[in-house]
Amino acid sequence: MALVNDLHHMTFLTSDMDRLIAFYERVFDARVTLDREDGGRRHAFIEIGPHTVLHPFEVPSDEVPGRQPIFGRGRLDHFAMNAASEDAFREIRRRLIAEGAHATEGGLVTDMGALLSFSFHDPDDGWHEVIWVKSGATSVDRLKRPSEWEMIELD
Repeated sequence: MALVNDLHHMTFLTSDMDRLIAFYERVFDARVTLDREDGGRRHAFIEIGPHTVLHPFEVPSDEVPGRQPIFGRGRLDHFAMNAASEDAFREIRRRLIAEGAHATEGGLVTDMGALLSFSFHDPDDGWHEVIWVKSGATSVDRLKRPSEWEMIELD
């Protein structure tokens, strides 16, 4: 029996709440369900899916680390979101490329076997992913080893 079926929210820092909210609204059709100040700190719930909420706190810009290499980003290295469908994956990728937010040269996608991954940078230079688990697969089915992953163009 599973005791948990997903994450409720992920908390991280931003130096500009309005800019971050606008980015997730444009790219992910997100909606803000909470935006308030508590104890002198503004924070928000940005709902990006039926069970996924981002919970950023606004802090001075010198407290947000900016772009860092993988495993050098601190306690939370990155998060990955499941696209609702292949079409949704393609649309999110298209929007991220239009934003100039893609983290791969030319908007390449990583083919991991059972899933596709597209990396992006948010407005605070956080590195994250959008995942599409291929139809009929689970994230562990036919998942290739990292040395077998391929960077592919998506038409």
